[in-house]
Amino acid sequence: MKIYIALILAAALFSACSNKQPSESSNTQSNASTQSTPSKAENSQKTSESTSGAPIEFTCLGLSADKTGFSYRVKVNTDKPISQVDIEVKTVDEKGKSSTETYLWQNIVKSHQQPIEKGKTYESEETLAASAAKVECKMKRVVFADDTTWDPK
Repeated sequence: MKIYIALILAAALFSACSNKQPSESSNTQSNASTQSTPSKAENSQKTSESTSGAPIEFTCLGLSADKTGFSYRVKVNTDKPISQVDIEVKTVDEKGKSSTETYLWQNIVKSHQQPIEKGKTYESEETLAASAAKVECKMKRVVFADDTTWDPK
């Protein structure tokens, strides 16, 4: 009898754990094949970009503490399925040399693209090709699943 009770409890626990939704995770791809790596972002220079009627709100969270990456937040405001968000990233190195690169954000979880859902907020961290003294990022374009685009004005 004790064995049956233990098996029933184990089955109930397993069932409860298997119904748990995976946490929101968003990895991104860039045109330079940069992968996301964990790093803590400084709270310096948060910039938010929101246009009335915009399909997303984009917030640049700034440079990481070790200055090798940056993070940002994407909040979805539209029902229209989004394929990706193009992000323009300007960096300035310690010598004052600036460069601009476009990063492509998609909701990639465990190597599979997941839907980008209305009302959800996604955060991502990116690695820079070289360490930077300053980073600025802004939304460049939203690409929808039907291959139409939206550009901020």
